[in-house]
Formats: sequence, structure tokens, C-alpha cells
Amino acid sequence: MGLWVAEYVGHKQARIKRNTSYIPLNMRKTDKKSLSFGISFINAALSKVSLSSEVVDTLLAECRIPKALLVVPDARVTLAQLARFTSSLILASGDEMLGRGRAPLPMGSRSLLMHWLVSARTLEQVLERMQNFYLIVDKGFSFHSEVEGDQVHLIIDPPYDEDEYAADIFFVIHRILSWLCREIIAIRHLHFKLPRPDMAHEFRAVFYGAPLSFGYDRASMTLPRSLLQKPVRQDNASLEVLLEDVYFNLFQLHFKTDSWASEVENIISDKLNALPTLPELAKLMKVKPYTLQRRLADEGTSYLTIKNHLKRDSAIELLINTDLTIEEISAKLGFSETSPFTRTFKQWVGVPPSAYREKQNIFSAAEY
Repeated sequence: MGLWVAEYVGHKQARIKRNTSYIPLNMRKTDKKSLSFGISFINAALSKVSLSSEVVDTLLAECRIPKALLVVPDARVTLAQLARFTSSLILASGDEMLGRGRAPLPMGSRSLLMHWLVSARTLEQVLERMQNFYLIVDKGFSFHSEVEGDQVHLIIDPPYDEDEYAADIFFVIHRILSWLCREIIAIRHLHFKLPRPDMAHEFRAVFYGAPLSFGYDRASMTLPRSLLQKPVRQDNASLEVLLEDVYFNLFQLHFKTDSWASEVENIISDKLNALPTLPELAKLMKVKPYTLQRRLADEGTSYLTIKNHLKRDSAIELLINTDLTIEEISAKLGFSETSPFTRTFKQWVGVPPSAYREKQNIFSAAEY
């Protein structure tokens, strides 16, 4: 999903070095959930960009992403690496659409869009302005909306509904709407035309556990119709804060969500060295164990999956950003010995933790 930054990075485009310690007052950054993403996200960002191999190599090095990882199917990068690389790629290419639009979109275009949207009264007006913006610039994508009963369908127009680009578009629209009303809007369903991709399991985290379907005749995102009357609750001052570090802020929007998976993550993210059993967790959440299992299954996940993903992402974060030994990281994540951790980590990302850290340390002089 290489366009997550592309929609906004035009604002203050010279600002390459991100202040990752800054947390806007109206958002909560979830440091406990150190997200990581498959290397396919980096490859997707590169897929349509015309840059020399020397430039790409330099950008990868600056972001401490070993080039060798690009061909390791199970390799993963942190959120910070993905965000910085995509931002740098956009700046280097001068195209906010990263080669996906009808023509290159000049830097700063999406900043203009955001300033127009923040002055709207309701989300219905926001959607109208967003649709008109893409028709006016005639360089990005286009979409339209259809109201049906108590829901509204946002439908991407051809030819931008054919591949993973549709997920980028839905991400941008959903995060803008959620930020503007200061509430994570519940997605009722996402339909894609493309066959189920290898990275499909990661889409659910991106869309707060929304139901996903693939192989449909159109790409659409279904939302509650009531959102159209929600008021815009942001202003130019909060917009300036958002645009300071937009990728981290938009991706980690966490106003409120009714997701059971998110609640489980919040409870166990600081207990990775001694995780509760399912019955113990259910007791903390004041539900029956079978009820919790069913709720998570309805969201397409399980307690085991959540535990493994949290441990995996925390391990990557600790290997990259701390001097803890492999033994210390192993203990911190609840492994009784180093060897099981090493085997498990290799299953997660394709290489053992020592090799992963060694490749990252090649670029230890690069600044964040």
C-alpha cells in the first residue's frame, strides 16, 4: 500500500526526518503495538516508480532496509521504515501518486485537498469535495457513492479498481473521514475485484478488522449511512499537526474502536513475557471463553494469531531499535529458551534474529 503517504506528503515536502517521538494531543500513538509489514508493501511502493537503481538503493539504505530483504518473501519491516521509505520515494519521484495516476500528481496537491476538506461542515460534504477534487485535477483516481437503505457504498471507478491500488484508495478515504470526525468509522464490508492476494491477511489490521471479500465485480467500501451527517470536528490548527507527521498519525488513528481484536491487543501488549491464557483473558474482559473465541473468529482472527503477531512485531522493533541481546529479547517475549525464539522468528520473517539484526546494522549510521 504504497500510497498511504502519497496522499499527503506534499505538505512541507522538505521535511524528510520524522519526529517519531511527537504525539498529537488528539491522537494516541500505540507504541505497545510496534506494527510491522511484509516486504511486499515495499515492493508495491516501488512497482510503478521510474527511478534509477542507484537512487532506490540510496533510499533503502537511508531507511535501514537491506536490499537483500526485497527478495525474501517472509521478510518484514517496521511501520517507521515503511513510512519513511514511502515518503522518501515520493519526494525523489516528485509524484504523490507514485506512478499510479493518469499523470504524475505534483507535490502539495493533497495538502490543498486536506485544507479544502477541513472547512466542510459534514462528512457528506467532505465526500462531495473529495470526488470533485479528483475530477478537477484529472490525474488521480475517481470514485462515486451509492446510498442503499441504511448504508452508503463508496465505489472506485475503472480502471483503478483492478488491483491492490483499490486498498490504497479505501485506506486514504477511510482515514480522512475518521480523522475529520475524530472517530474510527466502522467499515461494514470491503469488496475487491482482484483475487485474494498474499497480503490479504494484513488488510484486516489496516482496516480495523473489517470483513473482506475478493473476486467481486466491483471494488467498494460499505459504510453506515449515518456517517454522512457527522460533523467535521477538526480545524486548520489540528490539520497543521496532522501534516507534520501524517503517515504515523493517519495509520495509528486510535480514537475509539469496537473491535474485539483491538481490545485484546490493548490488554496483552504489555504482558508478552507472561501472556494470560484464553480463560484468564476472557475473565479480564468479562466474557465467557467461547464467546471471546467466537467474537475473534467473526473478525477473522484468533487469540493465537494476535499473540503471534504482537510477539513478531515486538521482536522486530527490539532487534532494530534496542541493544538488548537475543537472549534478553527472547525472555522479554516469554520464550523459556533462546532456541525456540530463534526458530519461531525464522518462521516469521525468513531469517534468524541474529542475521536480521546484522543486516539492519549495516545501516546503523543512517539517521531517523
